[in-house]
Amino acid sequence: MNFPINANLDESLQVEVHLHQLYLGDRDRYCWTYLTRGMQTHQQREMCLSLLVGDEDDIEDFPKTPIKMFQLLAERTRSGRKVVSGDSTRLGQKGIFGFPSLFYVPSIQYEDLPSVDEYLSLILVHQEEYDYARQYGLTRFLSRLGKFCSSFPYPTWNTPVRPSLFPSTARELSILSNASHVLADYSYAHQLGSVLQFQLHQKDADQVQKALTGLQQNQVAVINTAFSPRCDASLYWQEGQELPGAYAAPEATTGMLGGSFVSLGFSQLAELSIEEDGFSVVFSESDWGSLCQAISNEESYETELPDGRRFVLDYVDVTAASSARPYEPVAVWKTLEQPAAKAKTREPSQVNVRAGMYDNLSGTASFAERVNHAELLAYIGRIEAIIGDAMSEETDSFVLQLELTITPGQANVRLLSDIDLNPDFDAFITGTVQKIDPCPVTSQIHIRVPFHINQE
Repeated sequence: MNFPINANLDESLQVEVHLHQLYLGDRDRYCWTYLTRGMQTHQQREMCLSLLVGDEDDIEDFPKTPIKMFQLLAERTRSGRKVVSGDSTRLGQKGIFGFPSLFYVPSIQYEDLPSVDEYLSLILVHQEEYDYARQYGLTRFLSRLGKFCSSFPYPTWNTPVRPSLFPSTARELSILSNASHVLADYSYAHQLGSVLQFQLHQKDADQVQKALTGLQQNQVAVINTAFSPRCDASLYWQEGQELPGAYAAPEATTGMLGGSFVSLGFSQLAELSIEEDGFSVVFSESDWGSLCQAISNEESYETELPDGRRFVLDYVDVTAASSARPYEPVAVWKTLEQPAAKAKTREPSQVNVRAGMYDNLSGTASFAERVNHAELLAYIGRIEAIIGDAMSEETDSFVLQLELTITPGQANVRLLSDIDLNPDFDAFITGTVQKIDPCPVTSQIHIRVPFHINQE
């Protein structure tokens, strides 16, 4: 039999069955992957299901049940019941391969398969797992599954012999057990260095705003977020775990750490910390009012906490194209400290350099699509540090402004100042800054950043 096998279900829907291999445990395993072609004609993202081939199975005798299942899902789509990432489907009394339910998640790219960008993968789950994900959020469940299967961020292969991760129905002693929380299926929370970014999607904004409305001092609202595809690591927690931990891809590319929730509230003591597998942010009362107003106005917002850490609310009204992460068969474990605060003290001989808020000179509403806010702030922080080192003997007080034109892999720098600058100094600063690796962008952005020298 020659794979892929094509099953034509009707004039508009086809299912391709691929036979391929993936590395799992200590060896390569055969896998059948079923890919739909034609769901998009009904404004539904295409879907895929991967099944491990058992050691005793005939690799040519692929199960036909998934094809029938996709036909039923297509009929649901035609009747207007479309699904998105984070949704679930109950599979009736019999279920499929012993699983009564499934979740739809962004796909993982296996070698030797066609591109599954924009595909939804189907993860089959036991009843206890379904209930757990509904109670504590899908992202927390996926991190459990990923660590159990030693695959980052989560495995999209399925096997009938996978045991339930939760053999009992006992409730966890978690801060989420009794907290009121909302599901923000289109939004993300991730940390890069001393910056925590909450990327709030317009589709989630109303329910997040309602959760924040009326909160009193020392109360919190918990927002369960989706897994951020930009992250190299994901917070992990289970009952009894004392220190924050994360499971991660073997090699980091972005340095970003994702969480399953963000907890927001206000008190007299503002702080940012990791709690279980999420981020807790406590604002001052004035910052709390500004945050709530920004969400109401559908605007982005950022603030610096007393210890130098930054919180960034990035409000977005578009859904970025989905790009499938490559399959990572081995995940590594990391023990974490609390998020590192940005250093606030310098040696007496060092200059005091502070970056101000940047101005977007791009003249486009798609700025948030072109660059990740947290990565941009981290890049500006690297520039701040390098300017401080380059001007360590400076005692005058003035302002430098850098105009940065950033394209993929490159940044052009123009230096402006409120005082006359020596041409050699100008060339030195611009040349030094251009040597710094810029933040990733999808297309050109143009910003102006002020750097305050020896100014409080």
